[in-house]
Amino acid sequence: MKRYLLATAIALPLLSGCASWFVGDDAYQPTPLADFKPEQTLHVKWEVSVPEAKNGLFPPFYDAGTLWVAGEDGQVKALEALSGRTMQTLDLKQELSAGVAAADGMVFAGTNAGELLAVESKSGKVIWRQTLTSVLAEPPQLASKLLVVRTGDGRITAFDRASGRQLWTQWQPLPALTVRATTPQIKTEGDDVLLTGETGGKIAVYAVEQGRQLWQATVASPRGASELERVTDVVSQPVFDGSRVCAVAFQGRTACFEARGGQLSWARDVGSSRGLSLDTSAVYVTAEDGAIWAFDIESGRNLWKQDSFRYRNVTAPVKLGNQLLVLDGEGYAHLLSPLDGHTVGRSRLDVRGTMSRPLVLGDSAYVYGKNGTLAALTL
Repeated sequence: MKRYLLATAIALPLLSGCASWFVGDDAYQPTPLADFKPEQTLHVKWEVSVPEAKNGLFPPFYDAGTLWVAGEDGQVKALEALSGRTMQTLDLKQELSAGVAAADGMVFAGTNAGELLAVESKSGKVIWRQTLTSVLAEPPQLASKLLVVRTGDGRITAFDRASGRQLWTQWQPLPALTVRATTPQIKTEGDDVLLTGETGGKIAVYAVEQGRQLWQATVASPRGASELERVTDVVSQPVFDGSRVCAVAFQGRTACFEARGGQLSWARDVGSSRGLSLDTSAVYVTAEDGAIWAFDIESGRNLWKQDSFRYRNVTAPVKLGNQLLVLDGEGYAHLLSPLDGHTVGRSRLDVRGTMSRPLVLGDSAYVYGKNGTLAALTL
């Protein structure tokens, strides 16, 4: 059985965000938070200041007990995941276009000048550099001994991590308008294949070592009279559970496919750029308006819908223990029951402007805000 390295689709030119409900005279007002009876305590283990990144994708990257966080100005911090203690700082002395990846004593980063750098983490010495066809649109991905990147022109390229030698490249032509991705895509579950969301409502699977496309499937087809209405991109992280691949398209729908050949299992008309997650019984999706849906994982039947967080800039839901965790744009972390979606716990963080998918590692979730705060949560 193949295992999957997951990535999202990002491309330029970009719509400057998919939706904003906090600015403008005609903006929707965030739904006020309702009172509830707490059933589960959500603890804040630590909160620390990290480099700021107001634009682009700069999620924390986990490697062997360390969280690496980068800012747009080239500042990089290594934090101990258990305590949040700063273990190391690096100044790459160049502006970055996306977050970093790290492994084997190396930090990998893409600059605004369109270069890919491999930097020795202890000394800050540049080991190798490669000129790219465009700037990185998302953080690098690690697979086996490869480094896989996607640039703003839609090109996916694999490099040898040790030498920087280019191994293969794939390119898909881009439409005139695409969506800026709003959730991080860092999640490595194996080294065999690369699963990507793409423009035009598609997902594709590639063999990592050769770069050969294994299959491509349509999550949603473009609809509408105008070019803007026809933007239908898979910009959030697809998910894989060993037998199926599920994804959601902006202005499109949610769909699950058989992992082996890409045959459609089911689809529902709920689109999003926020993202989705799954467990053994359900697929959970945050819609563009902040409503959270749960669909039966086998049939796609609607199980429940949670409307309490509409227009609150809500992240994709993730499983933390036996509960669902979402963050909103005002810094509240919410725990929901996966059985019916009701609120079971809540905590206020000093994390603002986050739309990044929380990074769950064991019994902890790590949340990064565009205000330069990284927080660790646990039940």
